Amino acid sequence: MTLIVGILCEDGTVLASDSYASYAAGASFTISQQEVTKVRQLGADLIYASTGAIGVSQIITAELTTLSASKFFSKNTTPIDSMRTISRTISAQVKDLLESAQRLVPLVGAGEASMTVICKSLVGVVINRETHLFQFDYGGAPEQATKENPFVALGSGQPMADPFLAFLKRILWKDRRPTIAEGRLVAAWTIRHVSQTIFGGVGGPVQMASLSFVDGNPKVEVADPAEHDGFITDAEAALRDHILRPGAGPVSEPPKPPVAG
Repeated sequence: MTLIVGILCEDGTVLASDSYASYAAGASFTISQQEVTKVRQLGADLIYASTGAIGVSQIITAELTTLSASKFFSKNTTPIDSMRTISRTISAQVKDLLESAQRLVPLVGAGEASMTVICKSLVGVVINRETHLFQFDYGGAPEQATKENPFVALGSGQPMADPFLAFLKRILWKDRRPTIAEGRLVAAWTIRHVSQTIFGGVGGPVQMASLSFVDGNPKVEVADPAEHDGFITDAEAALRDHILRPGAGPVSEPPKPPVAG
């Protein structure tokens, strides 16, 4: 159970997550709220985060690290070609695992069989001097973030994160992509909102990294989300004070419905 957020920015890409992980014996949880690393730098030009089975994430991490080390993304590849290559890489690693889990469904049920083999991924990568953000489902099926849809949320907190991200996008950067600074703020705010609202599963310190292309080279920065805590608290207080400010007056009551007959 987790929440990871990716935001495609005008000057880079931001990945963020909570830090809680739940351990399980099959579909039965044993312990929860153990802090694990979810946002990782896998090379000079690639950052990665995942939700789901930790073992599968470790396998994908190793393969993407090798792909980055081979300088694949700096060899005049296109974003679509890169997305397709990552998709094939993930699919090749999980194909046998998914098929094996499928064979177990009649014996242990779908939930038990899939618990340790399903994993969704977010990848931020520099391709031809520009940063891109991709998401991949359990089998490796891809999707690229765009200017129109610049944010992605994955994990158990997604149903609550998506509407909040859409709200902040509409308020802060409706007709453009955000800057990295704005992306960091929105990612931290979203994870904080979900962790304070959802019942269990999402929490712990926020982890965050950004990827950009600066002075001819990829640049990865591990950000401290705590720097946004004060701003988020002040923004929420400002909204409350604006609504309840002296002289604002009570919210008017709606008109009474007409009386029938």
